[in-house]
Amino acid sequence: MIYPITDRLLPTINNAEFKRYAMRYLDIERQTQQAITQYGLSFEPAFSQQSEINQLKQDIKALGACFANNGKSIHSHWLSSACVQCRTGEGSYTTFLSLKCHRDCYFCFNPNQENYQGFQHEMRDAVGEVAAIAEQEYPLTHIALTGGEPLLFRQESIAFFAAVQQKLPQVHSRLYTAGDPLDRSTAVALANAGLKEIRFSIKIDDAEERIEKVLHRIELAREIFPTVMVEMPVIPGTEPQMYKLLMRLDDIGIDGINLLEFCFPLTNSDAYQSRGFQLKNPPYEVYYNYWYAGGLAVSQSELACLRVVKFALEQQLSLGVHYCSLENKHTGQVYQSNAFFRQHAQLIGQHYLFSSRDYFYKSAKVFGDDRPQVARLLKQAGISYHEELLHGFLQFNPESILYLTSLVDLPIALTSHIIEPDEQGNPLIKEVKVELTTPTQFLLADLHEGSCNE
Repeated sequence: MIYPITDRLLPTINNAEFKRYAMRYLDIERQTQQAITQYGLSFEPAFSQQSEINQLKQDIKALGACFANNGKSIHSHWLSSACVQCRTGEGSYTTFLSLKCHRDCYFCFNPNQENYQGFQHEMRDAVGEVAAIAEQEYPLTHIALTGGEPLLFRQESIAFFAAVQQKLPQVHSRLYTAGDPLDRSTAVALANAGLKEIRFSIKIDDAEERIEKVLHRIELAREIFPTVMVEMPVIPGTEPQMYKLLMRLDDIGIDGINLLEFCFPLTNSDAYQSRGFQLKNPPYEVYYNYWYAGGLAVSQSELACLRVVKFALEQQLSLGVHYCSLENKHTGQVYQSNAFFRQHAQLIGQHYLFSSRDYFYKSAKVFGDDRPQVARLLKQAGISYHEELLHGFLQFNPESILYLTSLVDLPIALTSHIIEPDEQGNPLIKEVKVELTTPTQFLLADLHEGSCNE
């Protein structure tokens, strides 16, 4: 077992130096949350939904759902190969033509994108990007066109997929759309250009007539494209509408739906406050500067997503139902930062272990008066360790914890690390989290995971 450090857990750590070290991280978390509230939305009480979330996950697992990517991705039945690839970001590329859109969703995070205003008017050379990827012979397996709304630029969208088909014929291609601009001639042209998967976004709080129009376009797409999906955020309190929608989508025969955790994009807080929303707490499993522009998860959206997955399983619906959490969006960045060094371990040293569960590097530390006895046992076993005098800890590879089982209740800090380039481009190992374990409770399997845990 590995335990996150919380205000409640901290007093139970029987080592003053370890406590002081861990307290720095609690201070960072508090400061981060205080800074986030300046954007206009408050946090729910910490872990206030956790018991219900845990129960729903148990129920869903018992019904046969697949838990992947350290439980951050949960699905039943079919799942797009692009979603599997997204977990690590390997061989995957997403681009856009423009960030212009005919919709005005209060939860849209596109304003967080770099040069958002510029791409309201300028066009990105997405076709040129395809040519560059082909020329560089990059090992691409999946490519996507998103927006904005790509189908506001129909000919350019068709040209993009035609370029993919010509230059990258083995690559799986997909398109994201609100669906409004899609007609039969456009759909046929996109299919002829090689588009393999189309994903529709539905606004569950739209008028029923508008949702019905999008559903008609989904029916059209089902006639034409190999793979048809819906991808949408699940807004807390909309579960009854989501159940009805899933039944309709299952009747249409789409392949699957991605249920996204509903997020606050750090803008437009009045719209969220007026609806009574708060932020999920804690906002991150690991506090870090993530690239994903979607913002922060809203309280109770995860509960709503899990209820919808459970409904689909209980009703034995045929379509694939995938809960894609906000945390699931972050793992590709962590993997891309760290995976290179799995083949170049000499660059970071032998006191770190790559975790296939969350893609962070892990290290183990003991503090203060616990150091001499640990050093003695590791030395007897011929295990390397590093002693750091400033913070008073002894550091070693987590695999070596198994040599310490005679120290039954020894508090061990299990630390998480991500590798960033320094100013010269050399690897800089950045510690981003500390957790608690003991020699008798630690399992190496806690750091590693198979592809699907049912």
